Amino acid sequence: MRTNKISRQVKDYLEYKRSLGFKLKADEIVLKGFVQYTLEKNYNGSLCKDIVLDWIASGVNSDKTMGRKLEIIMPFSKYAAAFDENAIIINKQIFQNVRVRPTPYIYTEDETIKLMNQCSKLYSPDGIRALSVATVIGLLWSCGLRPSEPINLTVGDVNTDECFLHIRKTKFLKERVIPIDKSVAQKLHEYQCKITEKLGLRFPDMPFFYTTYGKPLTERALEYAFSLIRPCINANPVGYPHVRLYDFRHTMACRTIQRWAEQGVDINKNLYILSTYLGHVKPQDTYWYISSTPEIMKLSCLKYEEMFGGDFDEE
Repeated sequence: MRTNKISRQVKDYLEYKRSLGFKLKADEIVLKGFVQYTLEKNYNGSLCKDIVLDWIASGVNSDKTMGRKLEIIMPFSKYAAAFDENAIIINKQIFQNVRVRPTPYIYTEDETIKLMNQCSKLYSPDGIRALSVATVIGLLWSCGLRPSEPINLTVGDVNTDECFLHIRKTKFLKERVIPIDKSVAQKLHEYQCKITEKLGLRFPDMPFFYTTYGKPLTERALEYAFSLIRPCINANPVGYPHVRLYDFRHTMACRTIQRWAEQGVDINKNLYILSTYLGHVKPQDTYWYISSTPEIMKLSCLKYEEMFGGDFDEE
């Protein structure tokens, strides 16, 4: 296998970062793409600005894509420069800020049901794939999990008797236990019974979700299946060509805020509950998932009028 100075530095960098607890799944893909580019160019030198910019410009030329590449290279360049006096530190973001908050798509309940029903049209010779994808979508809608979190659930993590999930292998390696509604627990129990009928008894350390022929469901397989069914709702998201699984997390946060507003709950006082449920370290992180939906804005206006007067319907 061919190597060069940059490939060896990338290997050492990933090992070092992972020793600190970072997963770097996406970063590894990008950095390996950079390594492959340098090998194809027969480049054996130190990290330099020219090779980085040539690589960035060689792929999809959108500001966001190029900005994401540069964002990943920047910390790597600092690592490389610490061990290689000829390596250049890249410390300027010359493309679009990739951390600008995208406009999430907030699913309606009808859209979610339609997506779940559409799963029956997926290729699923033994019925497991269709059943699993529909169940995961329902779980994302109801609990606001990250798309990777249902995939990582084991049989022992799902307690349908006491109605809770044990979320492991999550962002920053944090764990949490979250309560679920009885209706959600019932659907998960029904799913588990159907899987047992098809695949036999599952042990506590085995995956909870499966796909065709008893293979564990992966995040990539889930995303691909979702790409096949999402056209059914004819959604038009802003800033994205299509709706995303992650939008269910935004949707759950907004539905919770809306429900609290309708019930007269002190939202500021209880935001830490939502923050803990979503797995955030602090409530500030939860604000990322809250959007000004028409329903929430209408409730806010009504609350304002109750306090200060005025007519919401007046022109």
